[in-house]
Amino acid sequence: MSLRGVIRGRTIELDEPPPLPDGTRVEVDIKSPPCPDNPFWGRWRASEDLIAEIEQAIMMARENTPWRRPDEEG
Repeated sequence: MSLRGVIRGRTIELDEPPPLPDGTRVEVDIKSPPCPDNPFWGRWRASEDLIAEIEQAIMMARENTPWRRPDEEG
């Protein structure tokens, strides 16, 4: 389910009422809408989920890769 809204402090005001009863716990995945001035976004919009998966894989690899000093071998 995808809903749109506006963040105001710690509150998210939805554009339309959600189809859930009050008090229901939910998990929120925040995504900013694309910048309308970016001409390339339309080409990549269909691949939004794939791009998010690639970004997540890169971030996980970054977290799991040990840092090394430039003067170290290997």
